[in-house]
Amino acid sequence: MKKGKKGPNNPVLLSNIPECYHYILVALFAGFVYSNTLKADFVYDDRPAILTNDDVLGRSSWRSLLTTNDFWGNPIGLEGSHKSYRPLITASFRLQFILHGLKAELFHGVNLICHVINSMLVLRLARQLRIMENGVSLFSSILFSCHPITSEAVCSIVGRADLSATMWILLALTTHISNPNCIRAISFAVFAILSKETGIILIPLIVCYDVLFKSILTKQFRKDVPNYLVSLAVICYLRLSINNFQSPKFSKNDNPIAHDSSILTRTLTFLYLPIFHANLIAFPKTLSFDWSMDAIPRVESILDSRFVLSVICYSALFKIIRKLIMDFKNSHQNQVLLFLIALLTTPHILSSNLLTYVGFVAAERILYLNTVAYCILIGFGVEVARKKFSTFTESKWILSFVILILSIFSYKTMQRVDDWKTEESLFKSALLVNPTKAHMNLGYVFTTQKKFELAKYHYEEALKSKGNLADAWYNLGILVSKSSNSTQEAIHYYQKALQSRSNFAAAHLNLALLLHDVGLHQKAFSHLDECLHKSGENLKSYRNHQRTQATCAYNKGRLLQKSKEFHVAIDTFKLALNIGGKHFEHTSSVLNSIGTCYNEIGDVESAEKYFEAAISENHVNSYLTMAHLKIRQNRSYEVEGLLRKVMTLAPDSVTVLQNIALAEYHMQNYNRSLFFYRKALSVDANHVESLHGIANLLQETQNYSESEEFYRKILEIQPHSYSAHANYGAILHLNQKYDLALKAYDTALILNPNDDVARENREKLIRILRRKHNF
Repeated sequence: MKKGKKGPNNPVLLSNIPECYHYILVALFAGFVYSNTLKADFVYDDRPAILTNDDVLGRSSWRSLLTTNDFWGNPIGLEGSHKSYRPLITASFRLQFILHGLKAELFHGVNLICHVINSMLVLRLARQLRIMENGVSLFSSILFSCHPITSEAVCSIVGRADLSATMWILLALTTHISNPNCIRAISFAVFAILSKETGIILIPLIVCYDVLFKSILTKQFRKDVPNYLVSLAVICYLRLSINNFQSPKFSKNDNPIAHDSSILTRTLTFLYLPIFHANLIAFPKTLSFDWSMDAIPRVESILDSRFVLSVICYSALFKIIRKLIMDFKNSHQNQVLLFLIALLTTPHILSSNLLTYVGFVAAERILYLNTVAYCILIGFGVEVARKKFSTFTESKWILSFVILILSIFSYKTMQRVDDWKTEESLFKSALLVNPTKAHMNLGYVFTTQKKFELAKYHYEEALKSKGNLADAWYNLGILVSKSSNSTQEAIHYYQKALQSRSNFAAAHLNLALLLHDVGLHQKAFSHLDECLHKSGENLKSYRNHQRTQATCAYNKGRLLQKSKEFHVAIDTFKLALNIGGKHFEHTSSVLNSIGTCYNEIGDVESAEKYFEAAISENHVNSYLTMAHLKIRQNRSYEVEGLLRKVMTLAPDSVTVLQNIALAEYHMQNYNRSLFFYRKALSVDANHVESLHGIANLLQETQNYSESEEFYRKILEIQPHSYSAHANYGAILHLNQKYDLALKAYDTALILNPNDDVARENREKLIRILRRKHNF
């Protein structure tokens, strides 16, 4: 098309900037607006997708990442799987983790680079479509680079799926327009769908472009289009086969409208949602990290103004499309506009809930690709206005509009970038849009910050609006346990969580431990069994469910071990290892516990095998347990190496120092034992086990006077312990402080009338006092 004349009476928008700098300007603008995202942390969905995802952390094989697991690290074949298969994105996360660990700024940096590339590709596409001046194309691409609706895709690290899928789609479209190649386009489509499911729309978009811009009579067209359609069918079949041809199932909280019993309500609401999304793009004033639950009220009547608006919008859109189709073959402008409408609407079809239910009511990051078409269409509108109002004054008004809209959008986007910096700021920004979800998430944030009163307030606010939030009840239970040690209140909260979700493994586990603490052992073991036997195949967080079950088996084993049911404990510990797999966080502790149980039942050979396995995991307690075992076996010559190793692992641990002192005592190395006891007490002067050890050692070596000081210290720390009084009485007895010793024995017997040792020592003391009196 012909370019408008440059001059004082017909200025071309942004024409004073040389075209060779346009791409650089777009990149700089995108980088500037989103620069603060480099200071952001992992937030919201980044946690399950990255921080706890075994596929990202290298705890699973590359094969499982590529063939069996979904985007969140759960087996994709399970009923509760999200069914999202995005191995290209997960692999990029894993490679970054290998290269630099969990440095959030570098993860955000890759997202920003993707957005910069996409912004430049928008400029290229706008120019290739040839419906506006290059200066206006620059405006469209800058508008995309700073559009607030793109903030979620850029600032949320998991938004890389949308960034990557869009990048492959734009690369495919721009290369197809300039130099068509069927194999390359199909390859890009594969990369796009491996980034996100919406990438499947690339092939239909290319076919749409060919139908609009190419003659259907040419040999090349008749060859390429069937190839595209066959490739589309094959890709769809392969992608669905990964899901076992199953649709994902989502909870009522994620998509409550899909669970509404009224087909009328579902239909009217889902017909309104595309209009809602369009409004988010056109007027991105109110944005939210989450639009689930009741953030968008249902449309329940055809008289609802939102349904009336939907009818008006759909009617207008169909009228525009009909008008464009009437003469599209003879009008390049009509062809481009039809293609842009396809680019605007097609990506939304898959996530609209109209074809199949998805895991959300509305979401901002799914609009990233749609915004490309929107920004180019806005540029086209500016171009039409520029031609119609061609005087200098009118063009100044157009330029002012351009500057104003870019300024407003940039400011709003930078605000959203700041919102996405931390979870606290993100969740606070949504209090007016989705108060239930925001309050619940803020409760979690304030719990991690140990602001327990604030956390409790937000959990209670969430439950006021929705009383069946199992996670909120569960987190309240944890909160109460941490902040006030109110066992009965915590038990109540865990029970409420289980009423809302009966297969909540973590709630069963925590409730069982509390019930055991208050003496309700039978109920405790009942909940542990519930935790172990509840299937998590219908849960989104299946891997977390598995980890919790393994932890449950470990804790059940510990309780059985305390009850001296060693054979059953061994079987339960082995179950924990089987469920937890090789990356179970308590593996070394479980191995050590199995070794301890075998040692208790006299199977020393098996005990040593498990202690050595735990030692191979550098488990500190296993070194100590093995050392004590070898001392009992009169193999003291093997102990020194074990103690030296444990000192390198935990040189400042008071427990380690106390155990080393005890080992040296059993080997009759009294000076070394005394040295380590004193070192332990220099770390923690009130460590009771070390005080007991050094007091006993000094008593054994007849340093009664100094021993008395340590027994007195124990009594100050544990004034209500009968054994502390009894031991203090014994050392006073030895130091011939008979009156004080008698008083200590009497107190011990008041606290525990069944203390036979204290009673016997008291009787000896009475005989001494009688002889002394007689004398």
